[in-house]
Amino acid sequence: MPNINILDKSIFNRIAAGEVVEKPASVVKELVENSIDAGAKFITIEIVGGGIKKIRVTDDGCGMDKDNLPKAFLPHATSKISCLDDLDKIGTLGFRGEALSSIASVAKITALSKTKNSESGTKIHIEGGEVLEISETGCVDGTSITVEDLFYNVPARAKFLRKPKTEESEITNLISRLILANPKIAIKYVVDGKTVYHSTATNLKDAIYTIYGANAIENLIPVEYTYQNIISVEGFIGLPSFTKPNRTYQTIIINGRFVNNKTISTAIYNAYEPYIMKSSFPFFVVSVKLPLDKVDVNVHPNKLDVKFENNNLIFGAFYNPISEILLNLSTKVRKFETAEPTEKLQKENEEVNFSNLKTLSDSDGKQFEPNALNNSNTVTFANIDEDSSNELKDISMLNSNNEDLHNSINSFLNNDSFNFEVQNNTIANDLVSIAEKENVFSQFNIFNDVKVDLNTVKIIGICFNTYIIVENGSSIYFIDQHAGHERLLYDKFKASFEKNDLAVQNLLVPYVLNTNYLESDFINNNLETFKSLGFDIEPFGINSFKVSSVPVLLKDISLYKFFNDVLQDLNKNLNLTKSDILKDYLERSACRSAVKANDILSKNEIEILLNMLNSSNQILLCPHGRPIIIEITSKEIEKWFKRIV
Repeated sequence: MPNINILDKSIFNRIAAGEVVEKPASVVKELVENSIDAGAKFITIEIVGGGIKKIRVTDDGCGMDKDNLPKAFLPHATSKISCLDDLDKIGTLGFRGEALSSIASVAKITALSKTKNSESGTKIHIEGGEVLEISETGCVDGTSITVEDLFYNVPARAKFLRKPKTEESEITNLISRLILANPKIAIKYVVDGKTVYHSTATNLKDAIYTIYGANAIENLIPVEYTYQNIISVEGFIGLPSFTKPNRTYQTIIINGRFVNNKTISTAIYNAYEPYIMKSSFPFFVVSVKLPLDKVDVNVHPNKLDVKFENNNLIFGAFYNPISEILLNLSTKVRKFETAEPTEKLQKENEEVNFSNLKTLSDSDGKQFEPNALNNSNTVTFANIDEDSSNELKDISMLNSNNEDLHNSINSFLNNDSFNFEVQNNTIANDLVSIAEKENVFSQFNIFNDVKVDLNTVKIIGICFNTYIIVENGSSIYFIDQHAGHERLLYDKFKASFEKNDLAVQNLLVPYVLNTNYLESDFINNNLETFKSLGFDIEPFGINSFKVSSVPVLLKDISLYKFFNDVLQDLNKNLNLTKSDILKDYLERSACRSAVKANDILSKNEIEILLNMLNSSNQILLCPHGRPIIIEITSKEIEKWFKRIV
């Protein structure tokens, strides 16, 4: 057999470095976290060449004396923990004692440090893990560590580094999260001599302004609550109209540590899902405090992943309160309000170059390019319901059978069984025109706090055979007939499922669901939920299940695809709910059964629809997140006609 060798420390250090130091961003993260743990109130991060050439982190923390500075670069040297029990209650950002030694083994390091009580500081210079110099030096209180030529002695590692701009981008993203996670620390970030961020060390709102600008601040909802006397949450979530195309605008902070966590991000997304368009994601920055023994941060060397003692408790701590906040907000009517033109756009007879403007978006977050405005007086764009966008090419092709419309409304009022048949393809379109001449950009993220009594409004008529126009006091309201009826049907279908008031269809040939061990365990844990929905499902051999009946709503779907969708998130270790399983199918049925754009409604049918929407707790967003009612005040109209300025 081969001999067992005791590895030299230079080899061991380079192996260990691979776990902690993967790229320049890893180095920055470790150094900044050390500065935070040292009690720094001001931290400066400087990088050159994407952090590959140089990284310098300077702080005004407690510093290290001449005895402790060399120790800090030894393997497994840390001041954060001293015994095994400390691992169960980690309150600092760093604790492993691996970072500095790992960085020193693959780079050239110069560190200066001084404690407040010392007359002079200490300087240490290390290359490739070898200490070349330790000397006394003059320096300010705190610590400054410079890392140069990362992976200079590990060519195999260096060749996997990305372009400097790519590495820089990742560092910039990291610094933005550190600023949000530490709003009371002034953090200055300099790239190739240019200051990118300089936070004010005041509060979280100012930190968000530093990272995302004024537009984000105008679209925030503050959150602050305690859940079950265990979990404290504070921070900001975005308005449902302020959505993003990806999850990069989401920040989760656990006990002061920026982390990535699917349980929390999924809980918040699920709370938003009824109010936002598909393929869009909410904005949020949330800071969570919970007992140290309820969370394990010792999961991975990068310390970005954490595990919770009780995932379902954490899920509920975000889903329940945020759902309540959004439900209250969604019952309010959105107001049409024009933004004040910029000074440049107010100048008369001045040609405007729209190519220099940022991308605009409508109330649902659908984006379009300002370049489209050039050489044109107006721009019109439409949002098409996702289920129908591939089927419908022209709104003029839509036709409706008025008898179907009568039956649908009567069924709803009489609480009879609902027609799940596809009557017509559906299009849900918002048409928004932007007046280039006056450069007025529409905003729909303002909400009316006054409840509108739809039973007392004056019906003006219908435009485009889609939008009901009513007048009330000094305002007129545009009501999307399809979106309104769709929301009512969705709520009705959902209530029926929650009450177990279900129609079930037996399968002529039972469907056999084959799973692996983890999937089988997940199905077994949620059998009662499936059965309560109308599925007759039972174990059928090893890791297999037999499905003998399904709810009528799902009678025509592919069970293979349905269970694939259900099982895709089993790694979250959460219990399924009825809404989790059937939300998409309920939305689809409501969309297909609702009145359509271009359906012609009688006055009586309009009154019935308005009466349905008049409930005090009625959500005024369709299941896909589009607004049902938009208010335009007489003041706004008078602005258009220059009666007021």
